Amino acid sequence: MIDILGALSVFASGVKVDPSCKNAYDLLHNKHQHSYIIFKIDKNDTAIVVEKVGDKNAPYSEFVEEMKKLVEDGKECRYAAVDVEVTVQRQGAEGASTLNKVIFVQYCPDNAPVRRRMLYASSVRALKASLGLESLFQVQASEMSDLDEKVVKSDLMSNQRI
Repeated sequence: MIDILGALSVFASGVKVDPSCKNAYDLLHNKHQHSYIIFKIDKNDTAIVVEKVGDKNAPYSEFVEEMKKLVEDGKECRYAAVDVEVTVQRQGAEGASTLNKVIFVQYCPDNAPVRRRMLYASSVRALKASLGLESLFQVQASEMSDLDEKVVKSDLMSNQRI
């Protein structure tokens, strides 16, 4: 029997997706047990692994601070899945509603070595396919200001049907 998920989790880069990524993502997306997950390619450049998981009620600002620490002053790339809370005013409804949307972040700063940027760019499809992220709103960031909460939420709202 062919292992379809295993086959999908490896693409051109040869980097595999560690099963812990799927487990953590399911807890974030389906059970809302985390506020964010930061993924990285391991030191051997062979697997995408979970690097950091945010507590259930951690604010978006904590995610940004963790990213700042982990990317070493813009010299490293990362992926992340973040549960973002947005407030919307639905037509015909009184008051505002609060919704949670999971977004996918691909952070590849211009200061990162070209080889790292290429590896992350060629490996993202494996992560998206194994976690089922194709339909999520995606933020492609090359500097920390691209992760500004107000900007991300505004872009999310303008690109989503709520």
